[in-house]
Amino acid sequence: NDNLDGEGDDKDDNDSLRGPFDEPIELDENAKAAAKIQRAHVIAKTICSMLTYTSNRRKNAMQLENAITFVACGISDRVNKYLNFIGLSSCRQTAHSALRTLGSAAEQSIKNHMKIGPAASPNFCPLICIDNLDFQETVHVKSVEKQSTMFHGTWGYLHRPNPRILASVDPKDLTLEAYRTAIAKSADEVISPGMFVLNKDESLHYRSVLKSQVASVFLTYIAEAQDGTTTIPLKPPAIEVLDAKKPDITMLKLMVASDNSSEGVSEVFEGLARQSGLTAAKFASRLMILEGDLGTCLNFSSLKAQRKPNNRPEESLANTFTLLGGAHTLWNVAQALISLHFGDSSDSKDLGCWHFLEALGVKSNQVLNKKDFSLMLVQVQKVHEATIAYLILLIMGKQTDSFPKEKLSMKAQEINAVIDSVYNNYLSPQALSKSKNLKAPGLANMLLRLRDFSTIVKCNRAMKAGDIGRVLNIWKRWAVMAVGIQGLTNYAIDLPRMYLLLTKVLPPGLRLVLKHSLLISPTGRPNHFVAKDFYLENQNFFLKYFYHNTGMGTKIDRLKDEYSLAIPVMVNQYDICGVSLKTNRKKKKEVVDIYSNGFKVMQSDVKKGSAKMNRLRPATTLHQETIDDTEELGNEDQVQDEDDDPAA
Repeated sequence: NDNLDGEGDDKDDNDSLRGPFDEPIELDENAKAAAKIQRAHVIAKTICSMLTYTSNRRKNAMQLENAITFVACGISDRVNKYLNFIGLSSCRQTAHSALRTLGSAAEQSIKNHMKIGPAASPNFCPLICIDNLDFQETVHVKSVEKQSTMFHGTWGYLHRPNPRILASVDPKDLTLEAYRTAIAKSADEVISPGMFVLNKDESLHYRSVLKSQVASVFLTYIAEAQDGTTTIPLKPPAIEVLDAKKPDITMLKLMVASDNSSEGVSEVFEGLARQSGLTAAKFASRLMILEGDLGTCLNFSSLKAQRKPNNRPEESLANTFTLLGGAHTLWNVAQALISLHFGDSSDSKDLGCWHFLEALGVKSNQVLNKKDFSLMLVQVQKVHEATIAYLILLIMGKQTDSFPKEKLSMKAQEINAVIDSVYNNYLSPQALSKSKNLKAPGLANMLLRLRDFSTIVKCNRAMKAGDIGRVLNIWKRWAVMAVGIQGLTNYAIDLPRMYLLLTKVLPPGLRLVLKHSLLISPTGRPNHFVAKDFYLENQNFFLKYFYHNTGMGTKIDRLKDEYSLAIPVMVNQYDICGVSLKTNRKKKKEVVDIYSNGFKVMQSDVKKGSAKMNRLRPATTLHQETIDDTEELGNEDQVQDEDDDPAA
């Protein structure tokens, strides 16, 4: 071996732990000298710590930190024994003892957060985000007494809102009394389709969103501006951007509960009350807000309907309401829109979405995998941007040319002119109206797909940017589209309800706090926001990984008492336009305009007495004195969560 003499051990001039695939770092001479000094200091400190630990096992600060880090990294017990032998790590038993200590401290932290709220609003309870988990406690050598068991659990975290936002609102708006008053006032409010019509400012903003998407594709793949890009609208105007601040999050202890039923939700509430350290009366005296996926919200509504009417605060759940998770809403709506525009992959003449994916090298049968949501959003963006790129070339008269290998050099004025032409000819409402032709629906179908996919791309980008104003605009549009499309029956009720709660029904102070708490930036960096349920999904993945891959066995008690509470500590260690009528490649079936169809369904229901529209009223389920037979979910008690993971 050429490296046996150690010549390759000193090739890293930066004296760092930079990996072979990390971005290279250019350091000046002073920085390189400082890095060498730091490396020598760490080596000397480590050697001294190893010698001290060998002579006295109680002086184990570094070794204990390494032991927990190695558990998080999945190092096997055999390797850990060697590292313990040479004095670099504590034994695995000590590491688990440390995790149990951290778990006990985390349990006390949960009680402290639940007892007293922030100084500005001491009675305001932290927001709670929960999700379901399935784990299997595997027994290798089975017997009558010992069998592999599947556990259905619920896990989540407490989120304390930004103190600056809490200090800026009236504390009275955050009380249970203010919430009940607001819900009672909305009990008789008439819900009309006009509440979900985009106003002038929202329509103009949506136009700027479409133009920014065209501009982004133009400058990314086709051309570059000779005189800068300052006049080219690459990003839509911001509406309500959240502060990029690291959130105050405390993980809850994993709770074992029945699978996907109102009984399971009841067990979760009992578990939350136990972890809070509060009495049942005190727990029911404060406003409690839960955020979860659709299945969680439906099961909660089922349990609440079964307990209504009820004058006992400890049992009625009158102090609690749920909000849909932003990430699950995006994923489920995106899948419904892909299914709508997917087409028939068995028909080569069909120009549905599948044809574009095949042309881009993506197997169409892999797109609708519901468990890979991130990949699904990437494929939507690929199809959307490829379609826009073709439209740009079509406007420029270059649609028959091969895609330019090098970007064209154009003036910013010329680029803006092409962007305006693309919008006016293909993305404007007038263009969609002119394109409708029952004999040749290909162009209209393509424009509908552009419009629908643009909302997915916009919502995804708005969430990353932390612009909750843009997200709410998309939810307002989706509230109508969910009524006009098949497959989103429950979202057609719960999404409009949530939109009305966040924009009209709740007290102003509570609305502001909730809107500024729907998205978080886990690292505290701008443009790195995620929905709270997306963050919880990541923690779920880490928990499952540690459970199955650390070589510790599969004891469910260890998962509940050690890993679930200490996860943050452990994780922090690592011719589509139909121009030619002669072509036989055209969409045979006309795609439904779900936005227009949604308004038609709403208007038709209003003429018949507003039976369905009244179900969108938040007070239908949240007001204790209001009993609506249409909301009794007793016969639908077993609700299959659309977003549950398969059994681990």
